[in-house]
Amino acid sequence: MTGPGSRRVAPRVSRRTLLRGGLLLAAGGAVSGVAGSVSGLLRLGRPVAPGARLAAVLAHSDAAARIGRVALAGGHVERDAGALLAGLAASVPDLNDALGHGSDDDIRTALDIARRLEFAAHGADVIRIDGWVVARSEARVCALIALA
Repeated sequence: MTGPGSRRVAPRVSRRTLLRGGLLLAAGGAVSGVAGSVSGLLRLGRPVAPGARLAAVLAHSDAAARIGRVALAGGHVERDAGALLAGLAASVPDLNDALGHGSDDDIRTALDIARRLEFAAHGADVIRIDGWVVARSEARVCALIALA
């Protein structure tokens, strides 16, 4: 009954129901955000560039961006984000999974393994950029950060 003297009472929501709803909402966002590729990663409903995600993981992202700009300008790495991502996917097989489902430590570990393998091979994947000797996978990460 609704009338001038009646008062509407909002239904009570328990803390458990509120938390469960929040978790379901977050899980739904995470599932829709990870679309099977690095570029499909979403944070809080907004697309995040792979370089921005990598910059958030690395301790010295400002230095990485500087090296990335030199690597791009010198032609040491591919010049667009799509080609850089494809090159990284080839040299860091676990990177897509780490970026989509892993922690920051998982991403750093995947990048470190690729770097170590490239240095151990003593091949064309070890390059000199502006006085630094880096693995090509490192140069690609730096370039993605520079493009972000």
